[in-house]
Amino acid sequence: MLRLIHILILFAASLATATAGDFGCRWMSHPAPDDTSHVWFRHTLVTEEQDMPRTAYIHVATTGRFVLYVNGRNVSTALFTPDRTPNDTTVMAISYDVRRFLRPDSNTIALLYCPSTRTRRQVSVSFYGIAADSSRFATNDTDGWLCRHADTWQTHDGGEAMNRNTYPYRWTDTNQPLALWQAVEQTSTSHHLNTTTSHHHNTTPPQHLNTLPLLSAEDICGYSPVRTNPLVDNAAHMRRIYTPLFTEQSADTLIVHLVPNERHLIRITLRGCRRGERISIGNLHYVCTGEIDEQAFARFTPTSSNTIIITGDSHFQSEQVQEVESICL
Repeated sequence: MLRLIHILILFAASLATATAGDFGCRWMSHPAPDDTSHVWFRHTLVTEEQDMPRTAYIHVATTGRFVLYVNGRNVSTALFTPDRTPNDTTVMAISYDVRRFLRPDSNTIALLYCPSTRTRRQVSVSFYGIAADSSRFATNDTDGWLCRHADTWQTHDGGEAMNRNTYPYRWTDTNQPLALWQAVEQTSTSHHLNTTTSHHHNTTPPQHLNTLPLLSAEDICGYSPVRTNPLVDNAAHMRRIYTPLFTEQSADTLIVHLVPNERHLIRITLRGCRRGERISIGNLHYVCTGEIDEQAFARFTPTSSNTIIITGDSHFQSEQVQEVESICL
């Protein structure tokens, strides 16, 4: 009897996990996923002024880490979400209240995704809320979503790389050229949504949302839309920005000593670099743009090291480093 109770408890726990994170997800991925490439995802929908929703939420499930933007604005105060431990690939989900970011014209939803492993279950995005006519709407349709590799990626030595020469424009904005973007690849979970037996809500959405099938937020997200930000404490938040304690110089190598016992994302300001010049900044590998001033920073790869070594190729000079900042998580 005790064994049966134990099995039932484990089953209920696993069901709760699947419901909160993976239930009914329509997963999107780059057509050629790997375990290093960061991916930009974006989708634009048109909202007429008379159809502006009264409430609007975006629910994101992921096996990696991400930053969510609406109309070019980061909707969260977090540096990225979730703040995973190494090799953690479990499905995690979070909902954001995005009504204040919407506008009565074209609205662009965009994500920067960082993989934890090679998978076709990269992100699943749902949009739900209360429409102008007080009806409830919800959709997790992947039609119209586009993607492409970002200008940052993970390195096999556990670091991160950035090449701002690759995509110099603001990819989160609505009016951007899309010639090099491609349609996402969709992968459904083994859980099937019931699209015909929603009893609690009027799920007829405004026509401008192009939502087929008609779903309730519970169908898509696995929980009531009243519960938002369930993983707010599992996001990487900036606690403080420190300057180095001191810096040593040896030829054209800088050894930067940071505040000890902290997890850092490193950001440096450079001046006078050549386009294509390569600089190594701890666990960050940066390719310079050649602009008068430019910033190099790791986005998803914190380090716990107390010292950062900055060096570069044959063109690098230590005087190019104008400022070093330690963003503590």
